[in-house]
Amino acid sequence: MNRCYVFIGPSGSGKTSLAQAVFSHQQKIITYTTRPPRINEQDQIDYHFVSKETFEQMIKRQEFAEWDEYANHYYGSSKQEILSFLARGDCYTILTASGFWHLYETFGDCIQPIFITVSKKVLSERLHLRGDAPDKIQQRLTLFEKDQRELEKLKNVPTLIIFENDQSLLIEAKNLKQAIREAEHR
Repeated sequence: MNRCYVFIGPSGSGKTSLAQAVFSHQQKIITYTTRPPRINEQDQIDYHFVSKETFEQMIKRQEFAEWDEYANHYYGSSKQEILSFLARGDCYTILTASGFWHLYETFGDCIQPIFITVSKKVLSERLHLRGDAPDKIQQRLTLFEKDQRELEKLKNVPTLIIFENDQSLLIEAKNLKQAIREAEHR
């Protein structure tokens, strides 16, 4: 069975870096967002960057398998894109816990959750290093607590992989690949 690996966790936990280190870019489901691109992000490669109005029209047309609002911006995954990827093989995406639950309800056991944990101290350091504004850092640190509560709910999913990301990317990518292989044999 082809799987869609869903990376979940606090902003700044390393979800995107780990996902990119473990999977090829061709396996990435490109989600939609209303937030502005960060430095070096490109439309249709990192996200489909759309206006709030366009996003809300897509919601009305029921084009999303899931959508959510996080840190005052919309994020969503196209139903058609997920179906297309799953028909070809394994894929991955990065979502909130709420987004995961919507995909899980729609697509079932082919949706494999991976929750990336990180200490609050490391998270704060990463947010500063990536150049987030101080008010955004505070907002994301507040959301960190909410993300930790979501982890407790996710523990009810028998296939959940919980992965602590406090070391270097090279070490953690190797460890995550191993954790995925082990989960496939559960």
